Amino acid sequence: MLLVTAGGIAWHAFDVLQGVMSSAPEIIGSISHSHHSHGSSGHHHGIDLEHPILALSVTAFAISVKEGLYWITKRAGEKEGSGLMKANAWHHRADAISSVVALIGVGGSILGVPYLDPLAGLVVSGMILKAGVQTGYESVLELVDAAVDPSLLLPIKETILKVDGVKGCHRLRGRKAGTSLYLDVHIEVYPFLSVSAAHDIGETVRHQIQKSHNQVAEVFIHIDPSYSVESNMDKKGFWENIERRNSDSIPRQQTAEAIVSHIISSHFSKKMSLEHLMLHYLQGRVLLQVQVSMSPEIMIRDAMNIAKQAEEEILKADSSISQVSVQLRLGQQIKQLKLPGGIDTSSNQQAEEP
Repeated sequence: MLLVTAGGIAWHAFDVLQGVMSSAPEIIGSISHSHHSHGSSGHHHGIDLEHPILALSVTAFAISVKEGLYWITKRAGEKEGSGLMKANAWHHRADAISSVVALIGVGGSILGVPYLDPLAGLVVSGMILKAGVQTGYESVLELVDAAVDPSLLLPIKETILKVDGVKGCHRLRGRKAGTSLYLDVHIEVYPFLSVSAAHDIGETVRHQIQKSHNQVAEVFIHIDPSYSVESNMDKKGFWENIERRNSDSIPRQQTAEAIVSHIISSHFSKKMSLEHLMLHYLQGRVLLQVQVSMSPEIMIRDAMNIAKQAEEEILKADSSISQVSVQLRLGQQIKQLKLPGGIDTSSNQQAEEP
């Protein structure tokens, strides 16, 4: 609509200007004649207007009202993030600018300068054309899910970094769908956190973003360890770690458990038993946290020596393992939680036994 309005104003202004220029000699003669008449009677001023003051007053009032509507609608559109409301605001400004053209035309007619009206029309049509192209471009970007302006993401990034437990964030991206904003972000947390603790931090980030930024409809959060390979390694080292991480030579959970269980059962079966094993993959390296239990009568110094020997044996068993930490469990192990509505099969089996 803005483009059509700009084209209509430009066409009309060009047509009027062409008419004025073609009749310039007659207008000049008329103006000269009016000056002579003014000297004798004092009542001719170029183009005769019956109520020039009223015309100027009404036009100025219309400009004020339409410009006020423009700013009110524009601020509402920016608050809601609506491109449609911003375009509607420019409709009000187009009306205001059209009234400016009318004001210039009335003033030019009073002063006997008729070409001011079409010249002002051409200038106004250019302004409306620019607004139409800009609004249309922004609307097309929304339709194709283009990335939003990075300046809109800076306040959101500040909100993320304020959340307790977040060590950093990267790859913050957003796309608009109407008035809603959809985000995708990678947050960095302490690498040795449990899955449940890291998930809780991610949910806190989601809650804070939607609480502080009403235009955000959904947030997709990826959780990464705070040891970012991108910040500590060059490009060559980064791709080497990617290949190593995706290689079959890197032990996974079941493989690591089999290696550790075999070593403990073959070398330390009378001294310790495996309770729990946790793997960590950091910067292309494999780290193991091995939790074991020992006899309560064993001395602490002897337990430390046995743990050190076990760590050395595990490292020898697989060269891809970078570090091993054998930890002695002293208290009760945390029991696995049951899901709501879950069935305890072990208790059912005991109940069925005679």
